[in-house]
Amino acid sequence: MEDLPYKVVYSESAEKSVLQFSGQLIINYIENITEIVKEKVSATKDLDIQVDNPDSVDITFIQLVLSIKKTYELAGKEVNITTELKDELKTLIGNSGFSYVLY
Repeated sequence: MEDLPYKVVYSESAEKSVLQFSGQLIINYIENITEIVKEKVSATKDLDIQVDNPDSVDITFIQLVLSIKKTYELAGKEVNITTELKDELKTLIGNSGFSYVLY
């Protein structure tokens, strides 16, 4: 398997699903990341999204997270987001007005 600049890990338990993201969560890779999400995730259980100390994040990743949240909301399921972000990414996300998504 090739060494990709991003990582997407999906796992399930009896009560919920977990989707973990790390690496470069940017436009250069968002199409591939989105395909992984589409293949693995279904809104049949509540979902925990974990953003684990990514190298970079841009608006395309935030749009993906918002889309996932909306899909689960329409299915009557809960989405919980936890993040581990560097201070400079927190500042960037906050300044762009998307702290409500990834904080």
